[in-house]
Amino acid sequence: MPEEEGKTKRTRAVVDRVEDGGTAVVLVGDEEVSVDLPASMLPAGAGDGSHLVITVRLDEASRASAEDRIRALQEKLERRGREQ
Repeated sequence: MPEEEGKTKRTRAVVDRVEDGGTAVVLVGDEEVSVDLPASMLPAGAGDGSHLVITVRLDEASRASAEDRIRALQEKLERRGREQ
């Protein structure tokens, strides 16, 4: 899927450590913001000291689909309310 201008952001990160409970502590970006993630989200072979590239992309199709489902549920509830 091609990346659209402004809809994707990449940053670097480092795995600080993976804790026994299965939590990966990841230092993200230049500010090294600490983020706890399930270790299962790390790529195979990643562990303490691994350098990562994190890509965040807007998923507009998923959002539109969720909005459609919510709208349909709202309409169903409104119809049900009018029938009572």
